[in-house]
Amino acid sequence: MKKFMSLLLALLLVMSLGAPAFAEDDKDASFNKIYKLENADTTSPAETFTFNFSKGQVTDAAEGTVAPAIPDATVSFAAGEAVTNAGLTKPVTVALSDITWPSVGIYTYDVKEVPGSTPGVTYSNDTLKMKVTVAYDDQTQTYYTAFVTMSLVDADGDGQTDVKTGAFENTYSAGSLAVTKTVTGNMGDRDKYFAINVTLTGEDGKTYPNQYTVSGGSKLIDGTAEGTTTSISVNGKSHTFYLKHDETFTIKNLPYGVTYTVAEADYTTEGYEEAEIIFPDQNKKIDTASETVTITNNKQATVDTGIVLDSLPYVLLLVLSIGGAVLFLLKRRSSRES
Repeated sequence: MKKFMSLLLALLLVMSLGAPAFAEDDKDASFNKIYKLENADTTSPAETFTFNFSKGQVTDAAEGTVAPAIPDATVSFAAGEAVTNAGLTKPVTVALSDITWPSVGIYTYDVKEVPGSTPGVTYSNDTLKMKVTVAYDDQTQTYYTAFVTMSLVDADGDGQTDVKTGAFENTYSAGSLAVTKTVTGNMGDRDKYFAINVTLTGEDGKTYPNQYTVSGGSKLIDGTAEGTTTSISVNGKSHTFYLKHDETFTIKNLPYGVTYTVAEADYTTEGYEEAEIIFPDQNKKIDTASETVTITNNKQATVDTGIVLDSLPYVLLLVLSIGGAVLFLLKRRSSRES
């Protein structure tokens, strides 16, 4: 019974984290890599994940046997391949077929993912324990990979190897930043374009694309606001956009961790109050699927005419009516006297 349970546990470990190589004619092993999207309506960048194998313990081998080096393993995903929910799974091949084993035995390796520099991608901190059982073939008189198992190391320190269903998992997290404009007040110009300065700053050690897509908004051409600004860089430099009342521009697919500032040019000299800029939170960092900054410009004035303009037509009608009545009475009086 104990032997049966040991075999069953080994099978579960293998199934949970990869397909092992079992036979002499199939010496390569593999484990799974899952690439996921945190939010819909975002696009994952192309990414190559790399794994290295550090030599560990050798048992049941000839005295003085040293574990041979295993080359790094990689798996690549094209831009846009990551998906939400379960993600996209690909096998990572461990090249064991070209390794010359020095002896029979059990060779143990720690498998770890090499952290990359792609912004928005979380890299796995898991360590897998890979055990390669090497046997001797009497016919070919060579050592060969007979069996491979993979499992998580003793993460909780209870002296037992932990079992985890799944594989190395990475998630691409990105969101959008929208800036929207509202003009209020009886003297606020709804057709006026306001200059808005946006600065995006990336995290240290990350490599960002040259540009990110922007939709909506306007740009100045020969002093007139028209057209659409289509891109912005994460370079810590200010980029100017133009909005009028009820317009919005949106920067898409910004990786989590990007910080932003939004400021507006000074329009107080034109009679507007200082712009009210409302941020979704105080940290001004992309960390949700969608963040919106609202900017409100108000210009209010008292119309000093002595007459409420909305009632002017009625006043004119009253004056004309009175004038008509006076003329009618004068004409009637004149006709009597004659």
